[in-house]
Amino acid sequence: MSGGIAAILAGRKVQKKKSWRSKMKEFLQASGLHASLVIGCIVYVCVGALLFRALERPNELEVKKRTLSALDELVEGMINKTEKLKMAYLSDDELVEQAEDLLDEYHIHLFELFEHPISSNVMDSLVSGDPYLDLWTFPSAVLFTSTTMVPVGFGLVTPLTFSGRLLLVCYGLMGIPLALVTMSDLGRFLCEAVAKRFGEHTRAFVVCLMVAVMSYPIAGGFIISNLGNLSLTDGIYYSSITILTIGFGDMSPPIPIPFLIVYIIFGAMLVTIAVEVVAVNAIHHIHFMGRQLGNARLMATRMITMAQKISISKGLGLGMAQLGAFARIGMMNV
Repeated sequence: MSGGIAAILAGRKVQKKKSWRSKMKEFLQASGLHASLVIGCIVYVCVGALLFRALERPNELEVKKRTLSALDELVEGMINKTEKLKMAYLSDDELVEQAEDLLDEYHIHLFELFEHPISSNVMDSLVSGDPYLDLWTFPSAVLFTSTTMVPVGFGLVTPLTFSGRLLLVCYGLMGIPLALVTMSDLGRFLCEAVAKRFGEHTRAFVVCLMVAVMSYPIAGGFIISNLGNLSLTDGIYYSSITILTIGFGDMSPPIPIPFLIVYIIFGAMLVTIAVEVVAVNAIHHIHFMGRQLGNARLMATRMITMAQKISISKGLGLGMAQLGAFARIGMMNV
């Protein structure tokens, strides 16, 4: 109370202590845009996953059915042709030659079933004896839409229908800018919040940021190697190409999809922040050096001009002295 009276007598405004409601309101107003972008991305990913699954799942089931039917026909044809060979009363050499040709033809048709991605998945499950794993599940569709927006693009599942591919083009045209804007906004928000802790120590902040960028894939490699039963080098390699949004798709470790999506988003955001901060500091130093060179050039020009003026004035002084001397000599001769 005494502090408030002193402030009134001094002519200053009294600052009232903010209640938790006002603080919460200010926080919501400040973070409203960030939250709306994040929520928009989540909704966009989930809606896209439902649409892609609705378009691609019936095609997957149809191709699976055709593959199993083609395999049954191939095996049945192989059995019938083998029975006919037995009844043909061929010699041993002819029987062996005919059987080899029959096996070669069977292998050619069998390998043709591996060319289609869905058929290959069906054949892999039959060879390994494991149950068939559906490609277009909701989690795999979420991973597909998320890695399309970021964009990493693992290629673990891809649309094969015309409608699915058309949707992918439209989805990427809208989703990639939305994801980039969201990551840039969140990255700038977090960067400013962390930079306040460093104050004017910009170099320390840049060093800490680069250390974080270098340590992030290593820490992720440890986690992925433990969760996905990979070697440490493979885990670091996989995490590195993931956060750099390269995404060859040459590995698919069995790790939880939510963890992978969060890891990709924060990793890509960290790389984006680091590139932006380092680039801004580099450009700032280049401009600073350019300004210094410009100042040095201006100072050198001024010094040269001053030196020229001094030289000219000195020359004029010497000329006047010589004329005076000549005049005195002439007067003496007169």
